[in-house]
Amino acid sequence: MPLETFPEAKSPTMVSLRKLVNTTGSVLMSYSQPSKVSSQQHWTLSFKCHKTTILLLAQQSQSFTSIKQDLLDAIKATGLSDINGNPIPSQPEDIVLGIPIDGNDISKGWVNLEIPEFDEEVGAKGVKKGSVLNQSPLGAGLKDGAVLAFKFKDGEAQDEMDLDNHWDVVIPSYEDEDAALSQSRT
Repeated sequence: MPLETFPEAKSPTMVSLRKLVNTTGSVLMSYSQPSKVSSQQHWTLSFKCHKTTILLLAQQSQSFTSIKQDLLDAIKATGLSDINGNPIPSQPEDIVLGIPIDGNDISKGWVNLEIPEFDEEVGAKGVKKGSVLNQSPLGAGLKDGAVLAFKFKDGEAQDEMDLDNHWDVVIPSYEDEDAALSQSRT
């Protein structure tokens, strides 16, 4: 498996980036964190888009805004200009995160992580403004090792339903690897 080392990202909590490409062409990127980190307060989160997986170490109470910035820094550190034809955004606000519909079977699809907020007076469905659910991995009910999907918003205004329903995540399977191995033998 080829190993390529990238320069350090801009975030002071990130030390180095490694990019691994397996036989199916999937890309795995991971950041190494300083050894001073307490594992009880930090979790490893996996972020998936198409065939790309990025592992980040995040604090349980770290804001999703900060996590999106770390994710964007990790993507930019690789030198990628796009993922599966979708250009890398310049702002973390243009990244949308999703969680699996079924945590035990991520092939069932994804839903938007951000829960619509409402004012108490309006009484609409969602969560109260300022809710912890939209602020951190702990508040959102995530756990260490959680898998999240990510995608990029277009510069144009998008319909929220369209944005919520399409997640470009390729789940590797043994069949994919077997096919790649048999092609390399011929």
